[in-house]
Formats: sequence, C-alpha cells, structure tokens
Amino acid sequence: MGLNPGVIAVISFLIISGFVMTSLIERNYKAPEKVALFYLDRALRLYPQFLFYFVVSCAVIYFLLPGTPQAAELTLRNIAASLTIVPLGFYMFGAAGSWILPPAWSLGLEMCFYLVFPFLIIYRAQGVAFALSVVVFMAACLGFINTDLYGYRLLPGVLFMFLCGSYLYKAQPKDLAIAAGTAVAAALMFAAIMAGWIERRPFNAEVTAGIALGVPAVYLLTKLKFHRIDEFLGNISYGVFLNHFVVMYFLHAIWSVAYDGAIVATVLALSLLLSGVSYYCVERPALKLRHALRAGAKNRVGHPLGRETAA
Repeated sequence: MGLNPGVIAVISFLIISGFVMTSLIERNYKAPEKVALFYLDRALRLYPQFLFYFVVSCAVIYFLLPGTPQAAELTLRNIAASLTIVPLGFYMFGAAGSWILPPAWSLGLEMCFYLVFPFLIIYRAQGVAFALSVVVFMAACLGFINTDLYGYRLLPGVLFMFLCGSYLYKAQPKDLAIAAGTAVAAALMFAAIMAGWIERRPFNAEVTAGIALGVPAVYLLTKLKFHRIDEFLGNISYGVFLNHFVVMYFLHAIWSVAYDGAIVATVLALSLLLSGVSYYCVERPALKLRHALRAGAKNRVGHPLGRETAA
C-alpha cells in the first residue's frame, strides 16, 4: 500500500503523550500556579538526552560528513534555534534546521503541546480544543489547506490526537466514546482514502491509520499488568528515538554501502546500546530531580506522597 510506518508511529506517540501528560498533570500540577513547575518537569525530561545526542550529532557531521546538507546546517543560527527545541517544530518555515537530528521536529510539536495542555486541563477546555482541532485536520486531510503541515506536523491539526490519549486516561464513558468514535471515523477515512474516494495527499492515509490503530492499542495496553520489561523499554525508547539517525550518519561515513539486513541490524544494535548508556549516564540524574520536583509540588497542597510511574 506504500504507507510510511514512521508516520503511523508518530501518531501513536502523540496519543501516548496525551495519556501520560494527563496523568502527570492530574496527579502533580493541576493548578495555575504549578504550570511553571510542569514546564520545568518537561524540560528535565527532554533536554538531558536531547543535548547529549545533539552535540554528538554535530560532532559526527562536522568531522565525518563535511560538504553534506547536514554539514551546511552547522551554523550558529541553526544550532541556537535548535537548542530551544520549539523552532524544530517549525523547520518548514526556516525557523531551524532539520538535518542535525531529523526526528527532533516532533519534539518541537511536543513542546508546543506542553505549552498549552496544562491550561486545557485546568480550565476544562479540552472539548472545545478537540472540536476546533478536528475541523483543522479535516480541512487539511481533504486538501483545503496544506495536508502535510496542518494534518500532521503542526499542533492545530493534531491536538485532537493528543486529546484522544487524554480521554483514554480519564476513562469515563463519554471520554471513551469520543476516543472510540474518533478511531472509527479515522478507520473509515483511511478506507476511503485507500479506495480513492478521498484523494490521497501527503500522509493523510498514514495519519488516519495511526489514529485508527493507536487509540485501541493504547487502550488495550493500559489494561495489561505493568512489567519490568515495560519499564526497561520505556527507559531506552527516548534515546533510540534521538540517536538512530546519529548512528546512521556515523555508519554512512565509515561504511558507505547500500542499506541491507546487516546495516539495519547494526543500526538497531548500536542504537539500543547507546540508548542504554545515555539513560543510565545522562537521564537518571535528571530523573531524580523530576521526582523531587513532583514531590515538592504535591507537598505544596498537602497531598500524600505515593508511588509514581516515571514519565
């Protein structure tokens, strides 16, 4: 069918993010005066490994890939913009480069979500935001506005996907009905796109497939008993997300051959290994700070401390 699985995975990530962030805010930061603490929590989550792999990628590109499009992006302006993360989500407008850490554009999108989501929770504006976002997405999916930008890469058109995850966390009958209805509608749209009834445009098939698959998958996964393997995979997932292009850049520089099974296996093995190292050496110190931050936020209102899942 010629589908890009990476796009489907990104949509699932958005749904998961909405679920996890709702849990985090509801338990720790559900008050206007705590929004700044939420932002600090998220910075402590995203920045340590991002900065580590950004520096590593810059070094690999500078020393091993001179004269390439990647090397052309090693300018002070691009580096400064990229380090703030948010401009990465607007690379298509020239706000930042896209080749130093290509997957990091979605971190820019994620940061935009973090900026607005606490207020949607606190002021109970999720329903209005969901409806407006669906309107933007439908206009993009049908080609009235840019499909790639407003149906996949920018927050106005994908906010409702984050909110599907939020509804799954709340798990009230109305919330589950909204999430389930969205998944069914997305499945019907995917079928219509593949049948040619709706014109196929950049990634509209993959995005609708991602919603149709991601919503039930997240719902079912929340019903499974937590296992230490889940914790391990969660711990290394962010590093793999950040480092796999760095690994590919490195291998391309020293082993410039066509991608085959051996190359893919090598990329996977090195990516997993590096992710384990960066988690234990870079992420864990910041994790302790995040837990202390959340404990302090709870103590401000006298909530008892309890067991938390790291996010």
